Amino acid sequence: METGSFNFWILLWKGVFILTIWIFTGMAVWVTIGGFRDIKRLFARLKESDQSIDPSD
Repeated sequence: METGSFNFWILLWKGVFILTIWIFTGMAVWVTIGGFRDIKRLFARLKESDQSIDPSD
């Protein structure tokens, strides 16, 4: 195997690895932000439903 071809494969897999890390990082940030938003809505709805319950019933 010639050196140029070997260097090509090393560069290719480094690029694939770095791209994968960037995609994973972006998805992790996206899911984290969405999760916090969902939890915030959950607690707001729980508080809302708790206040709407009439204790005299």
